[in-house]
This record gives sequence, C-alpha cells and structure tokens, in this order.
Amino acid sequence: MKVGVLGAGRHANNALYPAIVEAGFELVAVCARSGERAQLTAQRWGATRHHTALQEMLAAGGLDGVIIAVPAGAYRPLIEQCITADVPVFCEKPAGASARELLELSALSDAASSPVVVGYMKRFAPAYQRARQLIDSIEFGTPTLAHFSFTMGRIDEYLADPRHYLIDNPVHMVDLARFFLGELSHLTARVNLVPDVGLSVSVLAKADQGATCSFDFCTTASFAHQGESAEIYGHGSAVRVENVDTCIHRPVDGPAQVWRPNYTLPAPENFGLTTMGFIPALQHFRDVAAGEAANESTLQSAARTLATMESVWAEVDAAINAGNAGSAIT
Repeated sequence: MKVGVLGAGRHANNALYPAIVEAGFELVAVCARSGERAQLTAQRWGATRHHTALQEMLAAGGLDGVIIAVPAGAYRPLIEQCITADVPVFCEKPAGASARELLELSALSDAASSPVVVGYMKRFAPAYQRARQLIDSIEFGTPTLAHFSFTMGRIDEYLADPRHYLIDNPVHMVDLARFFLGELSHLTARVNLVPDVGLSVSVLAKADQGATCSFDFCTTASFAHQGESAEIYGHGSAVRVENVDTCIHRPVDGPAQVWRPNYTLPAPENFGLTTMGFIPALQHFRDVAAGEAANESTLQSAARTLATMESVWAEVDAAINAGNAGSAIT
C-alpha cells in the first residue's frame, strides 16, 4: 500500500512512521507545514517526496491512502480534502475537535463511500483483542463489572488544560470500555485538582448490557510504572489486561492463565509497536482501504467515544468551577 503522511511531529516520528515501515507500507510522501521538517522526515523514513500542503501531496498522485497525525482542531479540512479526492484515510484519534464534527465527517465519508479509519489503536493491540475474545465467549457470561485506569506523570500542558488531557489520553480507556461493553450512560465524575502537581479523576458509568463501570485517570503518578489496566468480570470469570501487553484470564474453576508476548524472540508479533496496537491498526486500515475488511474504528464510533468523554469533561469542568483546587469535589 502506497501512503502519504501528513504530520511530522514527535508522536508521528516515534510511533507512526516506524509502524508504517513495519506494517509493510510504501511511504511515498511526507507533508508538514515546515518544508525543512517535511524534508528531514522524508529523508529519515525513506519517502521520495515531501510537501507543505495536503492539496499538493494529493495532486501529485500515486497514493493508496493518507495517514494524518495533527492537533485535534486541524483534522476536519484535511479529512474533507481526502474524502473529496476519494483517498482512504487513517487518522489519529480523536480525529476532530468535537463529537458533532466527527458525525458530520462520518456522513460525508459514507456519502462518498470513502473510508476513514480512526486510530484507536488499543482496540487492535493483541492483549486487548484476546480479552475481547474471552469476554465474548459463552463461558464468560454477560459482563457485570468493569474497571479501567490510565495513570501517568505530570505534564504541564495537561495541568493547564485538563480537557486536553482527557481527550488526548484517558479517552483510550473510554473507547476500550465501549469496545468491550457497548455504550456508556449515567456518567458521574469526581475530581481532585492539585495546583502545580496534577489532577485525578474518577468516573462511574453504566454499560448498555448492564455492567457497572468505573474509571480512574490521573497525572499524579509516575511514567516509570504501570500506565494502564482494564479488568472485566462476567459470571464467575474475569479477564484483566495490564499495561497493554499482558492478558490474564481467571476462569470460574482452575488457575489463572497468563498471556504476554515473548520478548526474547525478535519477531514482528513481539515488537513493541505491535504490542501497543499501532502496526495491527495500520494493517486493518490497509484491509479496509482494499475492501477486504469492515471498518472496526469508524468516524461514527469515534464520535460516540468523544461524546462520552465530552460528558465526562462537562462533569469535571463543573466540579472544578464549583470547588476549591486541591480538594475532592463533585
């Protein structure tokens, strides 16, 4: 698959470009606002062209798809250009500035029959895929209880803008909850905002199949320790995913069964970008673009995830405005 990439920032260079190479794509072009950055990134990853405008990159042709990684507010006109040009798109989450914007893009994509895959890559991570298979099994039973956590160290831009934090990072766990359990409702949130330190947020919700869900998010932890986990209980059975790479199944009877990659073996299935879901997500995009698979991470689904997190933010924002920083408020 021949692709062009719009974006040459830290995340794109750390995750997307190496995943593109490992997924077996042919990187044809790089596009960035800075001509120098576009050129350097193209040289680094072996692209034959570099551009400073998406329109220019599309006009040059030769692309089977476009991969976009830009700030949330910049996606809409870029995705629209690709849909108009009938070029399939893989875009990083959240894929837009608001749920309403994503729904409008989804309608445009559907009308043009031009697919857009949103990069909620954790859906495609092998440990979460294994967990989904276990949860969907008859033996597991209907999910009854679930807990998700996403913890990290201090980042000043998140402390200054809590909404950006929620939309940029913990949103993955909301998407995973929808992936495992269906739509969420009856959301309530409790927040602790500590000036110059960080914030923590706890959320309660109800899944449409009946499971009670809880979420814990914070920027008061450490980047040196476990960053995420998900645990779902059925009818006696339970499954837990730790730090994206380890899936633990606890059946009703018998010992726990643990699965994790064999990092000793330097094979593609054990690479970090596979474990995190980046490579499988791009491979899914390739299959969707070729008409060989149904889109498992659509704009419409991304809109529901973002709408859910917007509801969480509304609760958090109201709590922050109503209470004193540094105290737990509801």
